[in-house]
Amino acid sequence: MVESASSRREFLVAGACLTGAGMAGMIPASACAHSSQAKGSPDGSDADRMDAGLERLHARLPDANVHRSNHVPMVVEALCTLGRADAIAPWLDDKFGTYEPDIAPSRPIEAECWRELLGRSERYSDWRAFFLAELAADDWRPVLKQWGARFVPGLAGAATHGVIRTGHAVRALVARDSAIRRAELATGLAYWAVNYQELPWDGSLAPEKSVADALARIQPRLPALEPPQGNIVTGLRALAGTPSFRPVAGLVDTRDPGRTLSEMALAFARLYLQNPAHRIAFTHAITAPSALRLLAPHLDEETVLAATRFAWQAAAGIYVVYGDPRLSIPAECAPAPREALVATCIANGGAHSIKLTEACLREEAVSHDPILFAAAHDAGESMNG
Repeated sequence: MVESASSRREFLVAGACLTGAGMAGMIPASACAHSSQAKGSPDGSDADRMDAGLERLHARLPDANVHRSNHVPMVVEALCTLGRADAIAPWLDDKFGTYEPDIAPSRPIEAECWRELLGRSERYSDWRAFFLAELAADDWRPVLKQWGARFVPGLAGAATHGVIRTGHAVRALVARDSAIRRAELATGLAYWAVNYQELPWDGSLAPEKSVADALARIQPRLPALEPPQGNIVTGLRALAGTPSFRPVAGLVDTRDPGRTLSEMALAFARLYLQNPAHRIAFTHAITAPSALRLLAPHLDEETVLAATRFAWQAAAGIYVVYGDPRLSIPAECAPAPREALVATCIANGGAHSIKLTEACLREEAVSHDPILFAAAHDAGESMNG
């Protein structure tokens, strides 16, 4: 147990580097939006801009289409983290479209029946009302700890957006505890609940020494089977009919989650670059595992270990469905400065471009591997969506 405890401490340190003053190692100190608030910025203007962006979103919740507005709060928080809170309002002006109001909450969520209410999109407003009430208490962390443990087996749902959105919300709350940020966490948890989806696993455990070794044992469906028509959710559902995928969850050793997540970031950044026809799919294989770094300091050790395994399973599932082993990674180019990468993704304007750039810079701050700069560069230059 000594090894596990040591790994846990290292992992929490890595996670702490991604919020507050730790962001100074990722982008220039003058541009650290969250750290400026944490350090006692006299006006808190960047944090205020972020809260104003969330207010614009939440003023029209619940939305009848729970997916439509899902990228908005993540982009708002990512822009603030990247030190470009000034870009939030213009981005919303350009990207924030029309919406159709949803019905009000209908029936209260009975906490003792939570398991049977997972994966039911019609209960979204009810789940959101439930978490708004739960998070009204003094400390939001016990709520996250309890429900994060319950939700991690289904983090593949909605192409992993539930865990990603929750991660952004948690980092925002660590930077500033405000009512609108608690409401965003409630909304993220509700979104995770109604999109809960477990992927098939036969329960076997045969861990490899590294993520790269585990990937070498996985058989992609291509070239024999093309990805199914539809979105990433449809693609992941196809794994139920892929027998070779059933042992995949057990191919990684999760005892050192920090190391595993770093290895995943590098491996899937390479696969992202190797599979340009499926950039958005592979984006989630990077952003979802990285989101665990934001959640880990507020979850118990058992949950972190389980979450690491299920994040690996989801990312590996994306590789099985969309990865083409016939392709090779493009030649490396000189990495652009961080400031240029941030400016390029903002000019691109795509939600995935901004979110992937921020996640790659977040992971590069831990591993210092230039492959993450290459993925961020591609996200800014070539991402469409």
